[in-house]
Amino acid sequence: MKLYLALGDSITAGYGVESPFSFPMVYASFLRRHNPDLKLLNLGLNGLTTSGLLKQLRTNHTLRTSIRHAFLITLTIGSNDLLRLIGNPNQPIKTSQLPIIQRTMSRTLMQIGQEIRSLNPYAIVKVATLYNPLPAGPYANYYSLVQGIIDTANAMIVMWAKSYGFIVVNLDREIKGKELLFISRDHAHPNAAGYQMIAKAFARY
Repeated sequence: MKLYLALGDSITAGYGVESPFSFPMVYASFLRRHNPDLKLLNLGLNGLTTSGLLKQLRTNHTLRTSIRHAFLITLTIGSNDLLRLIGNPNQPIKTSQLPIIQRTMSRTLMQIGQEIRSLNPYAIVKVATLYNPLPAGPYANYYSLVQGIIDTANAMIVMWAKSYGFIVVNLDREIKGKELLFISRDHAHPNAAGYQMIAKAFARY
């Protein structure tokens, strides 16, 4: 049996769609064509931040055991760290907090990488970049400001991935210009087509 472990936030949990349409479930069904005995363990959690994931990695014995046995790990993390910058559509983004949030996020990502690799030096680990859903919703005025913030966060994610031999799945590139196709009515999470696209991107990278 091969274990595929899906870790991360609401994108991994499949927020807004039924469980069979979550991206790990769709991705696992692609993988089973070659590995019929593949087992999926999806531990995605709505609202999870990088510090929340790090705490889980350090304290959750079951999770640590699962990482040791996984041949493949997927990760979607970071967007909830940045969401603290945004109030409601009528308030400006709190850019003064940005440097602190970015520094903390960068440091926490490195610690996450360390934990995963100390438990399992050999697993294939694929991490998603963050994406900008804003053209599809009420925050559209903030699109370019938010894109700058996301670009900086994604540069950190790429650097983190390189440090630990992780593969980067560039969701920002996949979604850009197609937000209306792939983003749900909450203007933040993918719809069923979006999760399908994410699964295909993870399979391709």
